[in-house]
Amino acid sequence: MKNALLIPCVFFLSLLSIIVILAFFEGIALRYELAIPLEAETAGILLLCMAQKACCSLPFAVMAATISVYAFLMRHPVKKIVALSLFLVCAIFTLTVIIPACYTQLPSIDNAINAYRTTVPTDKIPADFLNRPLFLTLLRRGADSLFYDVYTACLRSFAAYLFFVCAFFFCISSFWFICIITRWNMFNLLFLFSLSGAFLLVYPYMQQAGFQAALSNLQLMNSGNSVLRNPIIFCIVAVIFHSIGGLKMLLISSKINKRNAV
Repeated sequence: MKNALLIPCVFFLSLLSIIVILAFFEGIALRYELAIPLEAETAGILLLCMAQKACCSLPFAVMAATISVYAFLMRHPVKKIVALSLFLVCAIFTLTVIIPACYTQLPSIDNAINAYRTTVPTDKIPADFLNRPLFLTLLRRGADSLFYDVYTACLRSFAAYLFFVCAFFFCISSFWFICIITRWNMFNLLFLFSLSGAFLLVYPYMQQAGFQAALSNLQLMNSGNSVLRNPIIFCIVAVIFHSIGGLKMLLISSKINKRNAV
């Protein structure tokens, strides 16, 4: 019971840690990308850049917090009903309250940054600072694409936003099946991180014409709007993964029953 009560702490500490880390480093990178002279109110523009990147990192942070909860559950025995209930409450609160509240402030932050961008002369950008390993560049591309779609849905309407983020969370929550895929938690954890990374690497390609053409024979996939199309793909993937997890649980339960019968 005590371990289950730690789920909110694990979720929100992971969420906050990811947001702070990404906001710090991505905010500094954005500060240099703007090429604003160092003497031009450095602290103020840096804080604005960090605030913008904190908002942009929210979908990825929710994904990372979910993975952290799953990693915690693999290592600690808990009452599953209590743990699942607390996890869902934390996720729902984050998706329906925290993220929309942050996104309402994003236009003001962008306007403030654009004011610096248009009125201050530029310096040479230190290119070496902005260079990243290819793998991190691809992950950032996926995270940025995910943020763009979530934010676009939020600007459209709250209903569209809820539809998108609920489908997104339904998808990433289905990664739980990895936690029981083998008897070795270390391998399961490695597979969990790999699947999460693969999700971010593949996500930008969902916007490309080739991927859409491959799904054109499905009537539900004919929409060119990612706000409508991507949630459907999320749900299909989630149903497949949840089904795999359910079948694995039935197999484990069957083996335990046979062992007890003997």
